[in-house]
Amino acid sequence: MNEQTQILETSPEFSDEQLIAICEAADVIACECPSYLVQLLKEVKEFRRYTTECGEKFPDNADSHHWLSNRAAQFEKFLSQTIHEFFQKEQLMDENNQIDLQRLSERNRMVALERVV
Repeated sequence: MNEQTQILETSPEFSDEQLIAICEAADVIACECPSYLVQLLKEVKEFRRYTTECGEKFPDNADSHHWLSNRAAQFEKFLSQTIHEFFQKEQLMDENNQIDLQRLSERNRMVALERVV
């Protein structure tokens, strides 16, 4: 992340650090869709890591755990693409197709203020 401009460079798969930065930028309680999507993705990533470890711990069930891990990886890619498309639809991406965290933060503040007024 570039601290000065608050732009988050993205890749096809979001890293844990990128997910945290998105949550921090969306800290105002307004539309919580970005946070929900990010939380879902974090949980799927953790589940995939867990199934990989289970496959190693329980070799008799390795096939099932490998299948689960592959399915979780597919879901992880789907969620990453959904988050990316959501940010595009909400015009929260800059001209370089990077997430503008400042714009995300301002958007949530505006939504929260509209609820008060």
